[in-house]
Amino acid sequence: MEAAGAEAVVLAAGTAKLGSVDGLLLPGGWDVDPALYGEEQDTAVGPIDPELDRTEVELFRQARATGLPVLGICRGQQVINVALGGSLFQHIDDHDQRARGRAHLAHRVAVDPASELARAAGETTLEVNSLHHQAVRSLAPGLRTTARGDDGTVEGIESEDGLVVAVQCHPEELAGDLPWARSLFERFVSRARRR
Repeated sequence: MEAAGAEAVVLAAGTAKLGSVDGLLLPGGWDVDPALYGEEQDTAVGPIDPELDRTEVELFRQARATGLPVLGICRGQQVINVALGGSLFQHIDDHDQRARGRAHLAHRVAVDPASELARAAGETTLEVNSLHHQAVRSLAPGLRTTARGDDGTVEGIESEDGLVVAVQCHPEELAGDLPWARSLFERFVSRARRR
């Protein structure tokens, strides 16, 4: 984020209040606890951190209540969807390509031309990395799908008011090589500055 002109403020698990920040970035990380969307945990679910889940859900809700721009990455997209009432696939095969390197372009996604992701990219088909094994199943109210993989996996979501933008891939691993990934962060920082 610093490369995009932001001053990062770390909000650790257990943080109760957003404080005086201008935007919220929800990064990748652990699996989201299925209990948050009313399901029993599948055996394929990896490590979970209930305190981190509670913290990120609460901070996201505070961001929405105060009109802060939000950018979600991988787990961040999943947290956003769950916080607003959606659910996840607890495990999908063949999406975790981290063994091939975090910058490996694993597949294409089709992007909605009217989305913030398309505006950042300047195109409607992108090559992305894939480091996840969970993904959006039922989309939460107030969100729309803005990108899909060839297999139908939800690869991007946005809120109807445009303040929430999230992607399933990890653009931070691609920003040094792909202008669209860098632009996604720059545009998020610009939205935060305007606030």
